[in-house]
Amino acid sequence: MKRTFVDKRLLGPVLMGFFIMGFCDIVAPISGRIAVDYPLHTEAVNFLPTMVFLWFLLLSAPMAGVMNRIGRKAMALLGYGFTAAGLLIPYAAGADCGLEWYFVGFGLLGIGNTAVQVAVNPLLATIVPAERMTSYLTVGQIFRNTSLLLMAPLLTALVAVTGSWRLLLPIYALLTVAGGIWLQRTAVPEPPRAARAKAAGAMDCFRLLARPIVAICAVGVAAFIAADVGIGFLSSRLLDNPDSILTTTGFYACRIVGTLVGAWLLVRYSDVRYLLWNMCGALLLCLALIFVRSEAAVYLLIGMLGFAMACVFATLYAEATRSEPERTNEVAGLMILMISAGAISGPVVGSLVAWSGNVRSGLAFVIVCIGYLVWAAWFLGRKRTAERMEKHNFVPNKK
Repeated sequence: MKRTFVDKRLLGPVLMGFFIMGFCDIVAPISGRIAVDYPLHTEAVNFLPTMVFLWFLLLSAPMAGVMNRIGRKAMALLGYGFTAAGLLIPYAAGADCGLEWYFVGFGLLGIGNTAVQVAVNPLLATIVPAERMTSYLTVGQIFRNTSLLLMAPLLTALVAVTGSWRLLLPIYALLTVAGGIWLQRTAVPEPPRAARAKAAGAMDCFRLLARPIVAICAVGVAAFIAADVGIGFLSSRLLDNPDSILTTTGFYACRIVGTLVGAWLLVRYSDVRYLLWNMCGALLLCLALIFVRSEAAVYLLIGMLGFAMACVFATLYAEATRSEPERTNEVAGLMILMISAGAISGPVVGSLVAWSGNVRSGLAFVIVCIGYLVWAAWFLGRKRTAERMEKHNFVPNKK
């Protein structure tokens, strides 16, 4: 049955899923803290973000198939279980544990987050009208960014009070358990089993790469995620200051502002044109970060970068979906697969830093990713303009 209203009682536990979804993004910023505890294993620490994002490539399509059998709510709860376990394992292993416990824990965190991302967006679609889905997805992203926004102040407070950042892990695990209990006790509607068409498999998703618009958008999502993780990896390292983790707070605070401003502006302006403006700005900001040394300037530029990166995923996702309206499931599967590009950021950025001995050299990778997004936005805008001109020139007026 087509939903014509939003049931606020169901909305809360589903939006909590977006908040929990943000927990996997703590890995890149806190890897700097972990590296301090393992000075002889800095190169290995650089691979910790990989343990989170690798699973999007390996498991997103299989999990979509399992979700068709067990339901969206069950898949989300399964993801919460893996997430809580992944956060608790390195904490339970103790402050002097081997680095392998972080790899195990963050691997489970990545598996859980893949399940959460596969399930929560479709869960939201079951409780809001189709015509309001975009606006509620924006609200969901605000919840996700809020969890990231709170991470740095919480971590800083924990260090000030306890002398260690590690209590962040059980706190986030408890929030995950609370979200799971809330969702379990909520009767969220599921599509009838007969309506769960066969899941899009990995090959169905990859076949869409033969479509130029989808391919450009998919690679754009990969570039965006890789740049985003790269910024998270570098932001707390650009300043030689124990409180530099707060650059992450500025980044995500400004991203929330950018999401709100973008939601207002995109009603009035072309989304791909707005994307082009923002990516050109982001490219200039990254170039400026190479040269500035002032703490205030670094905080300002990182915050402005967060604003510029706010609406990238939504724009590319919408553009790909518009180009293939009959294959939205496959488009969604492909976009989730592309999130796995975050796995390469830690090793690549870390290698650039180690090779040059300069933290800012890691920005070269981010600049390449954003450079692609500039080109993609320009190409998509030109393609849309050409389609409008073709329609205007060759479709006769009908009176």
